[in-house]
Amino acid sequence: MDTTVIIGNGVAGTNAAATLRKNGYEGAIKLIGEEVALPYQRPPLSKAWLRGSDRPQPTPIRPLSFFQDNNIELMRARKIVKIDRTKRRIRFSDGKTTKFDTLILATGAAPRRLDVQGADLKGIHYLRHLGDSAGLRQALAGADCNDVVIIGAGVIGLEVASAAVEQGKTVTVIESAARAMARVASPATTNFVTQSLTDAGVKFLFNKKIEGFGAAGHRICAVNLGDGTEVKADLVLAGIGATPNVALAEAAGLECDNGICVDQDMRTSDPKIFAIGDCARGDNIYAPGKLRIETVHNAISQAQIAAAAICNKERPAPVPPRFWSDLKGMKVQALGIAAGYDLVRSDATQDPSALEVHLKCGDRLVATETVNLPSRQSTLAKAISPAALIDA
Repeated sequence: MDTTVIIGNGVAGTNAAATLRKNGYEGAIKLIGEEVALPYQRPPLSKAWLRGSDRPQPTPIRPLSFFQDNNIELMRARKIVKIDRTKRRIRFSDGKTTKFDTLILATGAAPRRLDVQGADLKGIHYLRHLGDSAGLRQALAGADCNDVVIIGAGVIGLEVASAAVEQGKTVTVIESAARAMARVASPATTNFVTQSLTDAGVKFLFNKKIEGFGAAGHRICAVNLGDGTEVKADLVLAGIGATPNVALAEAAGLECDNGICVDQDMRTSDPKIFAIGDCARGDNIYAPGKLRIETVHNAISQAQIAAAAICNKERPAPVPPRFWSDLKGMKVQALGIAAGYDLVRSDATQDPSALEVHLKCGDRLVATETVNLPSRQSTLAKAISPAALIDA
């Protein structure tokens, strides 16, 4: 009987296991993760988990009974240190091994670390896992936490800024680029979001470089900028992007380039090894060039594609990439990929708290962005055309 081993039990890995069974895969499935917790949803870690007085509980991706009922061996708190492609075995940190016929790498990504003086001080946080969020939540609730600084105006940074300002903190967001969310959204949308958060009390400092951190003992007390500005800080959240976890793949000799390189079926340079989710980089029919997309939707889509290939089923129909974020008083949603457009059209709405933006390349709708218009997503998704089909 064939065995499929999945390294990484986040949303990509867990959905790959579930879809294999849905597709009729009869072999053994081993789903391996490094954390003790049952596979859980990560989006709440920067949102609901940081708010409220009650101690939050993780939101399982699937209940424990699902893995039992579907004969999926869930291996938790296990760290893999080597992939042996010749013998088709993986080795755990305790020296034990297990075989595979097919391997799926869903190893995710890790927060990019600060590399400036004082970056090791207490009070500097990163956010990726359950433990990170629990520590950040506890720090935000501390009586001595008044001034919160967010380094990086990406989605995670703005979500934490929203949670902090709701708790009455003085919040400053420092960004090296000229605007917020520059990698994922158009200026029309990011300017709208920035103004709304500014109105809510968040202060933004753009085009700023971090020189280092001031200390009071072993704790952070200030963020020092390149222009000589000192920003008071009791707590810092660094949200400066993520790097794909490719160490296992590289050591195994798989092709990697800012992610594990994959084809349209999510196969790596080894046809029996697949990569999905935040760690995978490949073509996307909705935009030119190789992409690595860090969203829940992408992780699920790629899990379905890999499972179809393993089960010799037809590749799922392409769907536009999408992401969403809950910020203070705003549900921000995007469809498609905000790249390669030459026209931006903003649709005015009667609600001043809502926004709809269309990004076009010629006559083709490349992407859409909305704020507080969730009912528009289904219609807008149908209007976005794959770039590759148009070009062909």
